[in-house]
Amino acid sequence: MRFTFPPVWKTALLLLALLLPGLSPRLQGDDEIVPVHIKPAIPTNTGLLREPPLDLTKFTRQDFDALSSSVGVDKIHKKWTAAVTPLPPHARSGAQGLTEEEVKTYMRQVRDLFDQGSAVPVSDVGLISTQEDIIRRPMLNHIAAFANDTARVYLLVQRTSTDKNWGYFSIVQDLTVDPPLDYFAEIKGAKVKFEGTGCYKCHSSGPLAIHPAREDLVNDEALTAAINHHIAHQPRSRIFFPPGDRQPDYGKPLEMKTCTKCHDEDCDRAPLYRVHSHPIRVLVDFGHMPPKHQLTAEEITELKAWLEQKP
Repeated sequence: MRFTFPPVWKTALLLLALLLPGLSPRLQGDDEIVPVHIKPAIPTNTGLLREPPLDLTKFTRQDFDALSSSVGVDKIHKKWTAAVTPLPPHARSGAQGLTEEEVKTYMRQVRDLFDQGSAVPVSDVGLISTQEDIIRRPMLNHIAAFANDTARVYLLVQRTSTDKNWGYFSIVQDLTVDPPLDYFAEIKGAKVKFEGTGCYKCHSSGPLAIHPAREDLVNDEALTAAINHHIAHQPRSRIFFPPGDRQPDYGKPLEMKTCTKCHDEDCDRAPLYRVHSHPIRVLVDFGHMPPKHQLTAEEITELKAWLEQKP
Protein backbone atom coordinates (compact mmCIF):
# COMPACT_ATOMS: atom_id res chain seq x y z
CA MET A 1 0.00 0.00 0.00
CA ARG A 2 1.35 3.43 -0.89
CA PHE A 3 0.65 6.45 1.32
CA THR A 4 0.00 9.77 -0.44
CA PHE A 5 0.88 12.99 1.34
CA PRO A 6 -1.59 15.90 1.12
CA PRO A 7 -0.09 19.02 -0.52
CA VAL A 8 0.30 20.88 2.80
CA TRP A 9 2.16 17.96 4.36
CA LYS A 10 4.33 17.68 1.28
CA THR A 11 5.44 21.30 1.61
CA ALA A 12 6.13 20.87 5.32
CA LEU A 13 8.19 17.74 4.76
CA LEU A 14 10.20 19.41 2.03
CA LEU A 15 11.03 22.31 4.35
CA LEU A 16 11.91 19.92 7.18
CA ALA A 17 14.20 17.89 4.95
CA LEU A 18 15.96 21.03 3.77
CA LEU A 19 16.58 22.11 7.36
CA LEU A 20 18.01 18.81 8.57
CA PRO A 21 21.77 18.47 7.98
CA GLY A 22 22.81 15.68 5.65
CA LEU A 23 19.26 15.09 4.47
CA SER A 24 17.79 16.06 1.12
CA PRO A 25 14.32 15.47 -0.32
CA ARG A 26 13.63 13.40 -3.38
CA LEU A 27 10.26 13.26 -5.08
CA GLN A 28 9.36 9.78 -6.29
CA GLY A 29 6.54 9.92 -8.79
CA ASP A 30 4.21 12.84 -8.08
CA ASP A 31 3.50 12.58 -4.41
CA GLU A 32 5.84 10.33 -2.44
CA ILE A 33 8.78 11.92 -0.60
CA VAL A 34 11.82 9.81 0.19
CA PRO A 35 14.65 11.41 2.20
CA VAL A 36 18.06 10.48 0.84
CA HIS A 37 21.61 10.80 2.04
CA ILE A 38 24.96 9.75 0.69
CA LYS A 39 26.30 6.59 2.27
CA PRO A 40 29.69 7.26 3.90
CA ALA A 41 32.53 5.64 1.95
CA ILE A 42 34.16 3.61 4.71
CA PRO A 43 36.55 0.77 3.85
CA THR A 44 35.71 -2.52 5.56
CA ASN A 45 39.27 -3.86 5.51
CA THR A 46 38.49 -6.93 3.46
CA GLY A 47 42.02 -7.16 2.10
CA LEU A 48 40.65 -6.92 -1.44
CA LEU A 49 42.15 -3.50 -2.23
CA ARG A 50 45.51 -3.57 -4.01
CA GLU A 51 46.52 -0.31 -2.29
CA PRO A 52 45.54 1.11 1.12
CA PRO A 53 42.44 3.34 0.98
CA LEU A 54 43.42 6.80 -0.19
CA ASP A 55 43.60 9.29 2.69
CA LEU A 56 41.47 12.29 1.71
CA THR A 57 41.46 14.05 5.08
CA LYS A 58 43.51 16.97 3.70
CA PHE A 59 41.19 17.37 0.71
CA THR A 60 38.50 19.71 2.02
CA ARG A 61 35.01 20.53 0.86
CA GLN A 62 36.38 23.95 -0.05
CA ASP A 63 39.01 22.27 -2.27
CA PHE A 64 36.24 20.27 -3.93
CA ASP A 65 34.06 23.31 -4.56
CA ALA A 66 36.93 25.38 -5.96
CA LEU A 67 38.29 22.67 -8.25
CA SER A 68 34.84 21.55 -9.45
CA SER A 69 33.87 25.13 -10.28
CA SER A 70 36.86 25.53 -12.57
CA VAL A 71 34.76 23.83 -15.26
CA GLY A 72 32.54 26.95 -15.22
CA VAL A 73 30.14 27.93 -12.47
CA ASP A 74 27.39 28.49 -15.05
CA LYS A 75 27.49 24.77 -15.96
CA ILE A 76 26.98 23.20 -12.54
CA HIS A 77 24.83 23.66 -9.40
CA LYS A 78 21.74 23.83 -11.61
CA LYS A 79 18.21 24.07 -10.28
CA TRP A 80 16.25 21.08 -11.52
CA THR A 81 12.89 19.39 -11.52
CA ALA A 82 13.91 16.40 -13.67
CA ALA A 83 17.26 14.65 -13.25
CA VAL A 84 17.26 13.46 -16.87
CA THR A 85 17.42 16.19 -19.52
CA PRO A 86 15.04 15.40 -22.40
CA LEU A 87 16.48 15.25 -25.90
CA PRO A 88 14.54 16.07 -29.10
CA PRO A 89 12.99 13.10 -30.93
CA HIS A 90 15.39 11.18 -33.12
CA ALA A 91 15.58 12.64 -36.63
CA ARG A 92 15.19 9.25 -38.35
CA SER A 93 11.79 7.80 -37.48
CA GLY A 94 11.49 4.07 -37.05
CA ALA A 95 15.25 3.56 -36.68
CA GLN A 96 16.31 0.00 -35.90
CA GLY A 97 19.92 0.40 -34.97
CA LEU A 98 21.68 3.75 -34.77
CA THR A 99 24.51 4.47 -37.17
CA GLU A 100 27.91 5.27 -35.68
CA GLU A 101 27.56 8.85 -36.91
CA GLU A 102 24.16 9.18 -35.19
CA VAL A 103 25.75 7.97 -31.96
CA LYS A 104 28.56 10.51 -32.31
CA THR A 105 25.99 13.24 -32.96
CA TYR A 106 24.27 12.45 -29.66
CA MET A 107 27.61 12.63 -27.86
CA ARG A 108 28.47 16.01 -29.34
CA GLN A 109 24.95 17.24 -28.59
CA VAL A 110 25.13 16.47 -24.87
CA ARG A 111 28.64 17.93 -24.67
CA ASP A 112 27.30 21.15 -26.19
CA LEU A 113 24.31 21.18 -23.82
CA PHE A 114 26.70 20.91 -20.87
CA ASP A 115 28.95 23.68 -22.20
CA GLN A 116 25.91 25.90 -22.73
CA GLY A 117 24.73 25.37 -19.16
CA SER A 118 21.65 23.46 -20.33
CA ALA A 119 22.43 20.14 -18.62
CA VAL A 120 21.76 19.02 -15.03
CA PRO A 121 25.05 17.53 -13.84
CA VAL A 122 25.85 16.15 -10.43
CA SER A 123 29.39 16.93 -9.28
CA ASP A 124 31.41 14.59 -7.07
CA VAL A 125 34.78 13.07 -6.31
CA GLY A 126 34.31 9.53 -7.59
CA LEU A 127 35.11 6.62 -5.31
CA ILE A 128 36.10 4.08 -7.97
CA SER A 129 38.18 6.45 -10.09
CA THR A 130 39.86 8.06 -7.05
CA GLN A 131 40.87 4.66 -5.69
CA GLU A 132 42.64 3.69 -8.93
CA ASP A 133 45.92 1.87 -8.31
CA ILE A 134 47.83 4.34 -10.51
CA ILE A 135 45.99 7.68 -10.21
CA ARG A 136 45.78 7.92 -6.40
CA ARG A 137 44.47 11.49 -6.58
CA PRO A 138 40.95 12.89 -6.14
CA MET A 139 39.07 12.47 -9.42
CA LEU A 140 36.55 15.23 -10.02
CA ASN A 141 33.45 14.33 -12.01
CA HIS A 142 30.47 16.11 -13.50
CA ILE A 143 27.86 13.56 -14.61
CA ALA A 144 24.66 14.31 -16.54
CA ALA A 145 21.94 12.10 -17.99
CA PHE A 146 19.83 12.70 -21.11
CA ALA A 147 17.21 10.66 -22.95
CA ASN A 148 14.58 10.37 -25.65
CA ASP A 149 12.64 7.35 -26.92
CA THR A 150 15.62 6.26 -29.01
CA ALA A 151 18.61 6.60 -26.70
CA ARG A 152 19.81 7.07 -23.16
CA VAL A 153 22.87 9.32 -23.18
CA TYR A 154 25.33 10.09 -20.40
CA LEU A 155 28.10 12.67 -20.23
CA LEU A 156 31.11 12.55 -17.91
CA VAL A 157 33.31 15.63 -17.62
CA GLN A 158 36.36 14.62 -15.61
CA ARG A 159 39.82 15.65 -14.37
CA THR A 160 42.09 14.86 -11.46
CA SER A 161 42.77 17.38 -8.72
CA THR A 162 46.21 18.16 -10.18
CA ASP A 163 45.30 18.32 -13.87
CA LYS A 164 44.37 21.55 -15.63
CA ASN A 165 42.10 20.42 -18.44
CA TRP A 166 38.76 18.64 -18.33
CA GLY A 167 38.14 15.50 -20.39
CA TYR A 168 34.77 14.71 -21.97
CA PHE A 169 33.44 11.16 -22.15
CA SER A 170 30.04 9.82 -23.14
CA ILE A 171 27.89 6.70 -23.19
CA VAL A 172 25.04 6.25 -25.66
CA GLN A 173 22.62 3.38 -25.14
CA ASP A 174 20.92 2.53 -28.42
CA LEU A 175 17.37 1.54 -27.41
CA THR A 176 16.27 0.73 -30.95
CA VAL A 177 17.88 -2.72 -30.80
CA ASP A 178 17.27 -5.63 -28.42
CA PRO A 179 19.24 -5.91 -26.25
CA PRO A 180 20.31 -2.25 -26.26
CA LEU A 181 23.84 -1.51 -27.43
CA ASP A 182 26.15 0.72 -25.36
CA TYR A 183 28.69 2.95 -27.10
CA PHE A 184 31.56 4.47 -25.09
CA ALA A 185 33.72 7.30 -26.38
CA GLU A 186 36.03 10.18 -25.55
CA ILE A 187 35.11 13.53 -27.11
CA LYS A 188 37.89 15.91 -28.18
CA GLY A 189 36.50 18.89 -30.05
CA ALA A 190 34.67 17.57 -33.10
CA LYS A 191 36.41 14.19 -32.84
CA VAL A 192 34.64 11.30 -31.12
CA LYS A 193 36.78 8.23 -30.49
CA PHE A 194 34.95 5.02 -29.63
CA GLU A 195 36.45 2.86 -26.88
CA GLY A 196 35.74 -0.75 -25.99
CA THR A 197 38.06 -2.86 -23.88
CA GLY A 198 39.36 0.07 -21.79
CA CYS A 199 35.86 1.11 -20.72
CA TYR A 200 34.63 -2.46 -20.26
CA LYS A 201 37.09 -2.93 -17.39
CA CYS A 202 34.76 -0.90 -15.17
CA HIS A 203 31.52 -0.83 -17.16
CA SER A 204 30.48 -4.45 -17.50
CA SER A 205 26.81 -3.43 -17.45
CA GLY A 206 26.89 0.08 -18.90
CA PRO A 207 26.74 3.24 -16.74
CA LEU A 208 27.87 2.87 -13.13
CA ALA A 209 26.01 4.21 -10.12
CA ILE A 210 27.51 7.36 -8.59
CA HIS A 211 29.46 6.66 -5.40
CA PRO A 212 31.30 9.69 -3.94
CA ALA A 213 34.66 9.07 -2.27
CA ARG A 214 33.34 10.93 0.78
CA GLU A 215 29.79 11.90 1.67
CA ASP A 216 30.55 15.63 1.58
CA LEU A 217 32.36 15.48 -1.77
CA VAL A 218 29.16 15.74 -3.79
CA ASN A 219 27.16 18.85 -4.60
CA ASP A 220 23.59 17.51 -4.68
CA GLU A 221 22.50 14.41 -2.79
CA ALA A 222 18.97 14.39 -4.18
CA LEU A 223 20.20 14.66 -7.77
CA THR A 224 22.69 11.85 -7.13
CA ALA A 225 19.88 9.63 -5.90
CA ALA A 226 17.67 10.51 -8.86
CA ILE A 227 20.39 9.78 -11.45
CA ASN A 228 21.28 6.54 -9.65
CA HIS A 229 17.60 5.58 -9.76
CA HIS A 230 17.66 6.19 -13.53
CA ILE A 231 20.83 4.10 -13.91
CA ALA A 232 19.45 1.28 -11.75
CA HIS A 233 16.43 0.97 -14.03
CA GLN A 234 18.44 0.85 -17.24
CA PRO A 235 17.78 -2.14 -19.51
CA ARG A 236 20.22 -5.04 -19.68
CA SER A 237 22.58 -4.11 -22.51
CA ARG A 238 25.74 -5.14 -24.34
CA ILE A 239 28.81 -3.09 -25.20
CA PHE A 240 29.94 -1.98 -28.65
CA PHE A 241 33.55 -2.88 -29.41
CA PRO A 242 34.88 -0.82 -32.33
CA PRO A 243 36.75 -2.52 -35.19
CA GLY A 244 40.22 -3.52 -34.07
CA ASP A 245 39.09 -3.54 -30.44
CA ARG A 246 37.18 -6.79 -30.31
CA GLN A 247 36.22 -8.23 -26.93
CA PRO A 248 38.86 -10.76 -25.93
CA ASP A 249 38.17 -14.03 -24.14
CA TYR A 250 38.10 -13.07 -20.47
CA GLY A 251 37.86 -16.63 -19.23
CA LYS A 252 35.15 -17.93 -16.91
CA PRO A 253 32.82 -15.50 -15.13
CA LEU A 254 32.47 -15.16 -11.38
CA GLU A 255 30.23 -17.94 -10.07
CA MET A 256 29.64 -16.85 -6.46
CA LYS A 257 25.92 -17.27 -5.81
CA THR A 258 25.68 -13.99 -3.90
CA CYS A 259 26.93 -12.14 -6.99
CA THR A 260 25.24 -14.17 -9.73
CA LYS A 261 21.82 -13.32 -8.30
CA CYS A 262 22.25 -10.13 -10.34
CA HIS A 263 25.38 -10.69 -12.47
CA ASP A 264 24.65 -13.62 -14.74
CA GLU A 265 23.65 -14.30 -18.34
CA ASP A 266 20.01 -14.70 -17.33
CA CYS A 267 19.85 -11.83 -14.83
CA ASP A 268 19.54 -8.04 -14.75
CA ARG A 269 23.29 -7.34 -14.92
CA ALA A 270 26.06 -8.81 -17.04
CA PRO A 271 28.46 -11.48 -15.74
CA LEU A 272 31.63 -10.37 -13.98
CA TYR A 273 35.13 -11.42 -15.04
CA ARG A 274 38.56 -10.86 -13.52
CA VAL A 275 39.03 -7.97 -15.96
CA HIS A 276 36.51 -6.14 -13.73
CA SER A 277 38.70 -6.64 -10.65
CA HIS A 278 39.18 -2.95 -9.82
CA PRO A 279 35.51 -1.95 -9.41
CA ILE A 280 34.81 -5.31 -7.74
CA ARG A 281 37.57 -4.75 -5.18
CA VAL A 282 36.52 -1.15 -4.44
CA LEU A 283 32.75 -1.60 -4.34
CA VAL A 284 32.92 -4.72 -2.18
CA ASP A 285 35.51 -3.33 0.22
CA PHE A 286 33.60 -0.06 0.67
CA GLY A 287 30.35 -1.94 1.28
CA HIS A 288 28.46 -0.92 -1.86
CA MET A 289 28.31 -4.46 -3.23
CA PRO A 290 26.35 -6.57 -2.67
CA PRO A 291 23.81 -3.74 -2.36
CA LYS A 292 21.86 -5.04 0.65
CA HIS A 293 24.44 -6.81 2.81
CA GLN A 294 28.14 -7.48 3.19
CA LEU A 295 29.89 -10.64 2.09
CA THR A 296 30.79 -13.10 4.82
CA ALA A 297 34.42 -13.77 5.71
CA GLU A 298 34.21 -17.05 3.81
CA GLU A 299 32.81 -15.29 0.73
CA ILE A 300 35.55 -12.65 0.90
CA THR A 301 38.15 -15.43 0.96
CA GLU A 302 36.48 -17.10 -2.03
CA LEU A 303 36.26 -13.83 -3.97
CA LYS A 304 39.87 -12.88 -3.25
CA ALA A 305 41.10 -16.30 -4.40
CA TRP A 306 39.10 -15.97 -7.64
CA LEU A 307 40.42 -12.46 -8.32
CA GLU A 308 44.02 -13.56 -7.82
CA GLN A 309 43.86 -16.58 -10.12
CA LYS A 310 46.12 -16.42 -13.13
CA PRO A 311 44.43 -16.62 -16.56
